Amino acid sequence: MSNLSRTMGLMLVALLVAACSSTTMSGSWSDPALAKKVKNVYIIGISKDETRRRIFEDTFGRQLSSQGIKTFSSYRDLPSNQETDREAIIQRMTAEGCDSVIITQLIDTRSETVTSPGRVSGYSSGGYYGGRGGYRGSYRGGGGWGGYYGNGRSSYVEYMPPTSTEFVIATIESVLYDLETEEMIWSGQLETVIEGNFEKMVQDFVNTVSKDLTEKGII
Repeated sequence: MSNLSRTMGLMLVALLVAACSSTTMSGSWSDPALAKKVKNVYIIGISKDETRRRIFEDTFGRQLSSQGIKTFSSYRDLPSNQETDREAIIQRMTAEGCDSVIITQLIDTRSETVTSPGRVSGYSSGGYYGGRGGYRGSYRGGGGWGGYYGNGRSSYVEYMPPTSTEFVIATIESVLYDLETEEMIWSGQLETVIEGNFEKMVQDFVNTVSKDLTEKGII
């Protein structure tokens, strides 16, 4: 059984458990012998959440379409969390004229904590230390402490305590197969920081993937 068939035989699992705002490519590979660009891509986003899966696949499709690539979203054929007829899906991809399939799934999550040190800031006007003469009062008039108090002395101090922020980082893998040979022609592993807006995360993700595919001459 080919790598493509084994991958497509897996039950659909979570693509992402939440949204994130930034994506970085931690590593990618492409077939050095690849002599042609892909023109029609079948997109599979592996997810338990059907709505997010559709958002992911359609956003990915729009991004690739803007670069002249024809795409087809798998959610039209592959119901979430159900076994699928692999041969029927392959026939469907062929019928759509697809020359490749890209499969994306979550493979790991981890937590990281970033600690920012505390900080003291502010200003002071009035008495000060200075020079060899040591301490010199800023007020030279008479009247004792009352005159000193009325000399406009002021100060302001702000203390910012140390803060710790915990982030959840998702590692996501995308793999591109050639449908004719069923061989892998590109793979990429990306990391995203989970926080906030899902649609923004998806757009950031597909931008990063499409940029790498473009740089490697695959699209």
